[in-house]
Amino acid sequence: MRKKILLGFLVAALLGVLVTFLVRAQHAQPSVDIVGGSAFISNIIQDVADGKLESRPFIPPGMCPGGYDVKLSDIEALANSKAFFVHNYQQNYENVTGLIEAAQNPDLIIRVIDITGNWMTPPVQAEAVDEIARALGELDEENAAHYQEKAAERVQVILAKGEEVKGRLLEAGVEDVKVICADMQAGFVSWAGFDIVATYGRPEDFIVTEVQQLVVEAQEAGVALVIDNLQSGAAETSMAQDIGAIQVTISNFPGGFENTGIWEKAIDKNVDLLLEALAEWRQQYG
Repeated sequence: MRKKILLGFLVAALLGVLVTFLVRAQHAQPSVDIVGGSAFISNIIQDVADGKLESRPFIPPGMCPGGYDVKLSDIEALANSKAFFVHNYQQNYENVTGLIEAAQNPDLIIRVIDITGNWMTPPVQAEAVDEIARALGELDEENAAHYQEKAAERVQVILAKGEEVKGRLLEAGVEDVKVICADMQAGFVSWAGFDIVATYGRPEDFIVTEVQQLVVEAQEAGVALVIDNLQSGAAETSMAQDIGAIQVTISNFPGGFENTGIWEKAIDKNVDLLLEALAEWRQQYG
């Protein structure tokens, strides 16, 4: 009897250990070397590191970087990472400082990628690639030359893609098209060649009198498009209707829309959406 009881205890103990192991394995985070502040940073690290370092993004691409709530999975990932690369505008965000504090990783290297401008535009994207390659070289000196070589190759691809996209926009005659846009998209919309009449902030911060003034200004200018930023939220459709314009939403990060996980697909999607909206305006109002 005692042997049977002892055997029962041993079986129960083994089952408990097995269940604990399976639960931990199910919730364990994949090992990463660097957590990137955004999909932009993580994507560039993956391109430039070419398998020598692994990265995951902190902020999901469809969300506002300043409004994202830290998850347990983010804390676990940063606690086991070598470095945290963040955008210059992120460094004082509460979700970033809170994540660093919660991770309790005394060996963590924090690198601020000091690049200004809209990363969706080819010139800024190329500049960011060079800056991140330098940061990777400082983190992993043994492979610094490799990162520089990969960065140079990547920059050429970016600039070539930029020329291709710019050609599509010029062919569509966007330089004569007046628009209003979310201020977070002003850099990209300006690079694309549109004539920006005015910009606006987050829809949640709209004041009725400001919207009315914006509508009047847009009507007088003959605005064709109201261009929203996916990560900031869309403006009320009535504003575009009052103006006699077409509303369109584009993304500030790769992965914001389905099947746009890399920069090339993201910029193509944005341009497709803009040109489709422009064609619709020309059909209705042009």
